[in-house]
Amino acid sequence: MGKLILLLLTSLTTSAMAADWTTVATDPVRTVDVDRSSILDSDGGTRVAWARIQLADSQAAQAGYKTLRTLNRYDCRDSAFEVVKRVYLSAQGQILREEVIKTPERSPIRPGTADERVFREICPLPKAVARKTGKPRSLEEFAREAGRRAAEASQHDPRLISDENAQHGKIVPAIDKLPVTTQPAAVVPVPPPVTQRSGSIPPGVLRQPVAPRASARGAKPAAEAAPAPAGHDRHWSYGGDSGPEAWASLDPANSACRNGKRQSPIDIRDGIKVNQEALDFDYKTSFFRIVDNGHTIQVSYGAGSRLSVMGKRYELLQFHFHSPSEERVEGRSYDMVMHMVHRDVEGNLAVVAVLLQEGKPNPLIQTLWNNLPLERNQEYMPNQSIAIADILPANRDYYAYMGSLTTPPCTEGVLWLVLKQPVELSREQIAVFHRFHAGNARPIQPANGRIIKESR
Repeated sequence: MGKLILLLLTSLTTSAMAADWTTVATDPVRTVDVDRSSILDSDGGTRVAWARIQLADSQAAQAGYKTLRTLNRYDCRDSAFEVVKRVYLSAQGQILREEVIKTPERSPIRPGTADERVFREICPLPKAVARKTGKPRSLEEFAREAGRRAAEASQHDPRLISDENAQHGKIVPAIDKLPVTTQPAAVVPVPPPVTQRSGSIPPGVLRQPVAPRASARGAKPAAEAAPAPAGHDRHWSYGGDSGPEAWASLDPANSACRNGKRQSPIDIRDGIKVNQEALDFDYKTSFFRIVDNGHTIQVSYGAGSRLSVMGKRYELLQFHFHSPSEERVEGRSYDMVMHMVHRDVEGNLAVVAVLLQEGKPNPLIQTLWNNLPLERNQEYMPNQSIAIADILPANRDYYAYMGSLTTPPCTEGVLWLVLKQPVELSREQIAVFHRFHAGNARPIQPANGRIIKESR
C-alpha cells in the first residue's frame, strides 16, 4: 500500500476536515457525496478519494449509524475501484467504528450506479470520448445510455426475477447501488425506501431509481431509468388455473416452463460418483431483510458472502424456502428445502439447496421466524445479524447438475448444488412456515438425460 494511502488512513474523517462535499446521487432516504478536496493521485496511476453516504434520520435509527465514509482507490483506466477504509459516524459526527481493509478487493464500476457517478467525479471522462462536435459527452448522456443498457439487462437479470430473487414475477428497475462501497464485510445494510453489502444495497430488494443531481446549468437530472417492462398477464401460483401447469400460458416470457429441456427441480438419481472439488463457502455475518412475498419467505442478505466452485466465484444474494423440498433424492422428498441464490459477475446463477428435515430446533431458523413481518409484501429489517454459515451441514458433499429457476420464467442455465446431508429443524418450526406457505414446491421435471455428478 502506497505512502499516500497510509497517510490518508491516519487522517481525520470528521467534520474537522476542510472537505468539499459534492452530491452525486440522492433519494428520500440517503445521499451520496464525494469530497473533491480529497482527490489525489496515488501510486500505479490510480486516484484516491473520500466518499460518503448520509442516511435520513428514520433510516439511521434502524441502521445504527448516520454517515458511512469510505476511502476508495480508483483505477481510471480500467474502470475499477477498491475500498481501503470505512468509517461509521453518529448523527453528532462521533466515530462509531473504523475498518481498515488489509486486503482490498477490486470491483468493476457498473453502469448506471452511484458507484459510476462517484467514479466520474474522481476520473472525469477523457476527451477521447467527445462527440463529433468536439464537446465531451455529459454525465446525463452517459446516464441515459446506462439506463438503456440496464433496461435491456433487466430482462435477463436474475436479481429481478420472481422468487429466485424478487416478487410476483414482475421486472422492476433496481435502485443505484448505495453507498459507493461495494465490498463490505458484515455491516449494516441501508433500509429501502419501499416494500440487493454494507457498502451497497443488499441484493434482491426491489427499489426505485435514485435521483441523480441536476446539472450545473440547471438542466433536469439525468434521464430516469427506463420504465419496467410489463409483468405477467395473470399472477402465477402453485395451484388452480394459475399453477405450474399453466405458468407458460400466463406470459410468453414463461415459455421455458413448458418448452425447456433442463428444468428444475428433478429427482436426483444415478449420479456419477466422482471426487468433486470442495465447495468454498466464504460467508460473512450480516444484517438481513425478510419478507413474505406471496410465494415464499425470502431473506435478502448483505454483500460480501461468496461461494467459489468450478473456477467461478458467486456472491450470495438471497435465500428462501419451499415445503416440501422441491428436490427429491432417489425418490425421497424432505420436509423443506432452503435455496441459497448466488450470482457471479457475468450474471450466471448458482443455487445451493440445503435439505431440511424434522429433528431438533434450528437456532438460525428460529431467528428468522422471530422476525417474520406481520403483513405480506411488507419487508422487515430487524436490528439483528445472522451468520448464514451456521445453516450449512458439517458434511459439504453435494450433487451438481445444470437446471433452471423453479419459478416463472423458469430460466435455464442455473448451476444447482444440492448438499447431501440434510439439516434439522423442529416440527414446530416447520409448522410456522406452513402457516404462511405449504405446498409451494414445483413438481418434479424430466431429467432428459442430464449428467448429475455426486461427491463420493
